[in-house]
Amino acid sequence: MHLPTLVRKTNFRLFGKIALADTVRNFAYAWAWGFLRRLPKESRICDIGSRATLFPAFLAWRGFNVSIVEKDERFTGVQRLISGHWNVAPDIFSGNFLELSGDVRYNAILSVFSLQHAGENDLPAFRKAAAMLAPGGLLLSVCEYNPVATQWHKERDDGALRIYGPQDISERIERPLLEKGLSIVEKKYAGLTKGKINNYIVWQNDSKNGAFFFLCAEKKQV
Repeated sequence: MHLPTLVRKTNFRLFGKIALADTVRNFAYAWAWGFLRRLPKESRICDIGSRATLFPAFLAWRGFNVSIVEKDERFTGVQRLISGHWNVAPDIFSGNFLELSGDVRYNAILSVFSLQHAGENDLPAFRKAAAMLAPGGLLLSVCEYNPVATQWHKERDDGALRIYGPQDISERIERPLLEKGLSIVEKKYAGLTKGKINNYIVWQNDSKNGAFFFLCAEKKQV
């Protein structure tokens, strides 16, 4: 099964609500899959803040050893249902990523719109993620972006949202990773463009037009 098939399977009913495909998240997962598909089967992958996405189950179905970290108990239940639907059994940790045991080393750690809700704990979270990567491991991070300066949306059920500005991208994401021995493999910006019916997301050559920041960093081989 390839990713477009995965995306088409996102329209199913959970707890009486419709889990609809999210254009931006699917775009982010397609980008991440471009890196993850190159990893050997049985590689360890940690997904932080999985919420109701099918992506961790898809990765487990493809033969990876997947760990899900979700602090909202409502979504840990959703992930168990999804895993049963796909007949896979990823490890599901209910709690904050900073509470996760640091004993395991992962070949990839994925954060799609999750650590931007960590408040001032984003710095220790990125440092911990870097420390938990195996040599050659990848950190794939996607967050919302403001090309002028950081903005906050604090009245949210899922935790205060930091929309990163250029300075915070540099100081709170890139710098802690570089200090932990990672190198930047790729960083890109994407933005929403109006279509005839719906908005759609496209890559932007100029960061000034970006609304989302994508980063792939790799831990150095020993």
